[in-house]
Amino acid sequence: MKFKLTCDEATAICSKNQYGEASFNEKFSMLFHVLFCAVCRLYSKQNTILNKCMGSVTKKEVVTPKLTSKEKEEMEVRIKEMV
Repeated sequence: MKFKLTCDEATAICSKNQYGEASFNEKFSMLFHVLFCAVCRLYSKQNTILNKCMGSVTKKEVVTPKLTSKEKEEMEVRIKEMV
């Protein structure tokens, strides 16, 4: 097990941990690193907040725009005119 991580490794493990993909050894190494690194500690807090915010957005709120076939045809005509 590697105790001394770089900040890049710690932030990568932090991101994996947010999705439940980090192993026990990775979590332990990251927590050990975060104890001594204020920058990574802040990154971890901010990453947690972002994930909570994004988790509160439901799929219903995310709207994927769809063009009608008429709009697609009009767009195709405009593109052909430009070329």
